[in-house]
Amino acid sequence: MKTITVTIAEGKRDFSRLIKEAAEKSEDIVVTKRGKPMAVIIPYDVYRHSRKVEAHQKILESRAAFAKAGVSAAEVYRASREALEKKG
Repeated sequence: MKTITVTIAEGKRDFSRLIKEAAEKSEDIVVTKRGKPMAVIIPYDVYRHSRKVEAHQKILESRAAFAKAGVSAAEVYRASREALEKKG
């Protein structure tokens, strides 16, 4: 995947073109301000994939924390269910 770097001014001027390049050519576009990276324009499918990976990582971290504390998934489920029923 190719990475393009543009300034904020270039990004404003060529926004439609940059979005098209990101979507159609699977290019990452780094937007800079005074040479410092500020944001990235990436294809939507790449964004969705990264969000799924992040969510999966959080689940694994939670599972590890519960296992370390000696708490089972069934106990977490039961306590969560009881808390929800009390709210309702």
